Amino acid sequence: MESEKNGEHVLAHIKDEKRQVTEFLDNYLKEWEEMEPDASRWRPDIRKRMQEMAKAGKIVRGALVIKTEKAYSNSPSSETVKVAGTIELLHTGLLMHDDIIDKDDQRRGLPTFSKQYRDLGKKENVDNRKHFGDSMAIAGGDIAYFMGQGLLADLDIKPEKRRKITELVFSEFSAVGLAEQVDIYSGYSRNEISEEEIMRLYRDKTARYTFSLPFKAGAIMAEASEDEIEKLYSLGEKIGIIFQLRDDELSLFGDEEETGKSLGSDLEENKKTLHRLKFLEKLPEEDVEEMRERLRKDLTEQDKKDIIDRMNDLDVRSEVEKKMNELKQEAFEEIEELEADEDFREFLKSLTVFCLKRKK
Repeated sequence: MESEKNGEHVLAHIKDEKRQVTEFLDNYLKEWEEMEPDASRWRPDIRKRMQEMAKAGKIVRGALVIKTEKAYSNSPSSETVKVAGTIELLHTGLLMHDDIIDKDDQRRGLPTFSKQYRDLGKKENVDNRKHFGDSMAIAGGDIAYFMGQGLLADLDIKPEKRRKITELVFSEFSAVGLAEQVDIYSGYSRNEISEEEIMRLYRDKTARYTFSLPFKAGAIMAEASEDEIEKLYSLGEKIGIIFQLRDDELSLFGDEEETGKSLGSDLEENKKTLHRLKFLEKLPEEDVEEMRERLRKDLTEQDKKDIIDRMNDLDVRSEVEKKMNELKQEAFEEIEELEADEDFREFLKSLTVFCLKRKK
């Protein structure tokens, strides 16, 4: 099947949609900066940093909004690009905050916002640079959130449609915040969580806002049937969980130069991932408690390497890949039930394969 072979080329199929979102963000951020030409140095500063970070990403969420609307509408709306740009801005705000929570210094091959501001603080001899960097990034994330809110309020569409889109966007991003709290708590807690709880966390923290949200937003803009919208939402959950499982895998076994992330960061945060769960299940019973204690402590680079090597020895990857392939099969079955044309269904299959096999 063509979609099976060409998953890695799926981004080429949303090239035009990505261009539309990028152009919108460039224009919007430029206009935002020029709204107050006499503002402090931080207005152009955060505009530049947001622009660089947003464009360094795949812009998949925004592109999928437009792609989905096109699949169900003969006359795509220019306002859909605004919805797409809103989601990307809100996502950028989440990254600013998420990287502080995860203590990450690199994102998309760039220094995280907190690290960028720490570096600026060092250059300008600022006191308490760590707190300065975190504080500036938190404030930047807040700015992104309110930018997104302003864009949604400005949508030139039917009031009922605007209400649905606004409710959807803020409901999904609120769910991400709640899931983040679950993730933080589980990382600090001594209690283990079940596979079912891990899957729920993946669904709420990543899957819905990465795929279900864009699919549903695009379908609402196209005024697709409620039944079709719910099918797309469910499909997004499957694809999104595959995406997160692959993300976890790359965090442990990927190429740092390709992923732009430090290997073993999930181990460092003691995140309760499916890989970790399967690893503990495969360890000899007498080694489990010792490993759990080890994962609670600060890990050196060598510690992380040793644990990853042990995971490889126990073939933990194959256990998780089995789950990913099960989800892929479920996603393919749901895709076949959609009313959309064959081209869009094939695109969705390719997208599923891309999430399963991506390198970064």
